Amino acid sequence: MSKNPGAAEPDHVPHTQEIGELRAGQRVTVTGKDTRGYSVTRTGRILAAPRKVMAQDWGKRVKRWRLHVSDEPDAMPAHSNSVATPLNATAELLPDA
Repeated sequence: MSKNPGAAEPDHVPHTQEIGELRAGQRVTVTGKDTRGYSVTRTGRILAAPRKVMAQDWGKRVKRWRLHVSDEPDAMPAHSNSVATPLNATAELLPDA
């Protein structure tokens, strides 16, 4: 029951999952950094299992998850579809399109 009886219930409650538990083929929205250090949000299918990598973050080497996400039909893991996230990050799970 809502604390505010007059408030509308949300139509969509996002389901999230830890990055390390994701599998190739799942549809997600995930926010992190691209290979140049810019903040990006990628939406699509995970192209390969997430990997732990050492990434550069403002001159420091830090452990991150690296994912490759795209909805392009023949996409392969590449710099253009990668996103690096902190080890404690989560991704929003999306329904299959």
